[in-house]
Amino acid sequence: MKRNRHQRNLLLGSVFVGATAIGFSTPATSLAENADPAAACQKLATLTSFPVSPTQITLAKFNLAGATSANGKTLLAHCQVQGIINKRTGADGLPYGDRFEVRLPIPAEWNGRFMFQGGGGTEGAVPPAIGIAGTLSPTLAHGWAVASQDGGHENTDLPTPNTFMLEPQAVVDHAYGSVDATTRTAKFLIDAFYGQQPNKSYFVGCSTGGRQGMVFSQNFPDYYDGIVAGDPVYDLESIALSEVYGVEAMAAITPAPIAKLANGSPILYPAFPEADQKLFTSALLSACDKLDGTADGVIDDVPACRAKFDPATFVFPDTGKPLQCTGAKNATCLSPAQIGAIKKINQGPRNSLGEAIRTPASAAIRDGVNATTFGYPYDGGFMAPAGIPSRKIGTATSTPGDFALGLGQIPYYWMTPSNPSYNPLSFDFDKDMANLRRESPLIAASTSTDISKFKNRGGKIIWYHGVSDPGPPVLGTIAYYDALSSRNGEEETKKFARLYLVPNMGHCRGGPATDQFDLLTPLVSWVERGTAPQEVIASGTNFTSAPAARSRPLCPYPAQARYTGPAGGDLANAGNYACVAPK
Repeated sequence: MKRNRHQRNLLLGSVFVGATAIGFSTPATSLAENADPAAACQKLATLTSFPVSPTQITLAKFNLAGATSANGKTLLAHCQVQGIINKRTGADGLPYGDRFEVRLPIPAEWNGRFMFQGGGGTEGAVPPAIGIAGTLSPTLAHGWAVASQDGGHENTDLPTPNTFMLEPQAVVDHAYGSVDATTRTAKFLIDAFYGQQPNKSYFVGCSTGGRQGMVFSQNFPDYYDGIVAGDPVYDLESIALSEVYGVEAMAAITPAPIAKLANGSPILYPAFPEADQKLFTSALLSACDKLDGTADGVIDDVPACRAKFDPATFVFPDTGKPLQCTGAKNATCLSPAQIGAIKKINQGPRNSLGEAIRTPASAAIRDGVNATTFGYPYDGGFMAPAGIPSRKIGTATSTPGDFALGLGQIPYYWMTPSNPSYNPLSFDFDKDMANLRRESPLIAASTSTDISKFKNRGGKIIWYHGVSDPGPPVLGTIAYYDALSSRNGEEETKKFARLYLVPNMGHCRGGPATDQFDLLTPLVSWVERGTAPQEVIASGTNFTSAPAARSRPLCPYPAQARYTGPAGGDLANAGNYACVAPK
C-alpha cells in the first residue's frame, strides 16, 4: 500500500525523535509525493544544486522487489542512484573523483533510517549499497536507505591500488573527503526522494570502515546518531610498522634466498608451515585455555595468558617435551628462530635497543592516543588460518597478506620521499624511523580522543575487534577506548561508548570464533530508546573442536565471558556463559 508523507510520519512517530538536517542543503519538495516511485527515481537524475559541486548522477534506476542478496534475503523495491562528486584530473594526470551509490526503498517501505556502509582496504571501487551490518545484512531488505562510496579513486584507473597515495588530494579524499561528500549527497537525495531528512542516521563499517566511523565521531559529529566501528585501522602508520615488523620476523627464519612469486613477492610459508602452526596452537591452548575456568578452545582471559605463557619455556604437560627445540628441528618442536619470530610478533616493533617504537605522525596529534606501536596478543586464533598466518606467513602458493596492505603502503606513502621501488622488508627500525611521514590526514582525522561534540549531541558509538586480528592489533583499539575512558571517566564513557572484543576472531570475521553478530540493532535501541547495550549474543560455525557450531555472549569491555553452566554442560549454548568483571 502506498502511503503519503503524513501517513509515513505517523507510522514512524512512535519510534523516532526527529530529523537531523544540520548542515545539509535539501530540495524543497518530495519527488515521490508527485509521482510514482519509479518515475521519482528517474527524476533524481535531473536534480541540481547538490550540496557538493560538481556532482554528476550517472545512474538512476528503479529495481523491482525480488532480487536476493548473498545471504538469500529478498531486497525491497528500491531506487538505485550512482554518481561522481568532484570529478577531476589529479596532479599525476590520472582520473579521480568520489564515486558513490545510494539505494532508496520505496516510500511505503522506508523505515525512516539511513545507513552509510563503510569501505575496506584502500577502497578503489564502489561496493553495492545494500547495507552490510553483520547478521542484520542487508539492511536494504529491512527498509533502510543505504549509501556507499569508493574512497575517491577507482583501482581500474590506476597502475596499482596504492598509486593514489602519491597524489595529495586523493589521500585527503581517502582519509575523509569522500565519506564527507557522500554523506551530504546521500542525505540530499533522501530528502529529494522522500520529502524529509532521515529520522536517524547510522554508520557501520569495519577495518577502513571502522576508521571512517571514528573520523565521523571526531570531525563530523552532526552527521550520524550512531556508529559501529569494527577492527578500525585508525592509525595506519602504526599498523604498517606492526605489520612490517612481523613479516620481517617471519622472513628472518628462512635462510636466503627466499622463494618468490613471478611478481617478486616472497613466499614465507616454509618458515612456519601448517603443521608448526597447529603445534603452536596446541601449546597455547594447553597453557591458557583453562585460565578462564573451562577448556572450550577459547581464551577469554588474554591478560592471564600473557602473564603465564612463554613459548620459549613452555613444556607440554602430557609428554614433558618443550615447545622450543633443544636440538635439531623436528615435528614435535619449533626451532629457536621460529619461537623468536612469534615472540617478536607478540611484543610488537622494537629497535635494536629493545625500545618500543613510537610513530611520528600520531605522536604529533593533539588529544591523540599513545603513539606506541602494538604487537599481537596470544589468543586462541593467533595461529588459526584467519590469524597471523593470513597476514604474516601466507600459504605455499601465496605471499603474506600484509604485502597488499601495510607493507605495500610504506614505499608509496609512509616513507618520505615516496619510493615505490623500495623494498619494505628492508625497513630498519633504527635508521628508517627518521624517514617516516610526520603528518597525515589518514592519522590526524581519526586518532583524537576528543569526541565531545558527538557525545554532547547524544551520539552513541560501538567498537568491536577480533582479538586474533592479524592486521590492526586489538591492543590499539583497547588503548583508544582506555584513553577515552581516562578522558571522560569510565562511567561517563559507558553512557555513549561500548567496546566488544571477539575472542579467536580474525580481521572483521573468520577464525574459530563467534564471528556472526548484529551490533546495529542494539545501537538503534540505544540511540532511539535509551537502552544501553549489554551482552550481545554471537554465533559461529568454524570451531576446530567440538562443538563446531556455537553461540556465546560478546561482553562489553572490560567484562569477559565465563562458563557458568553445569560441569560437562553444552559449550554451544550461550546461556551457559555470563559476562563477568575481570579480576
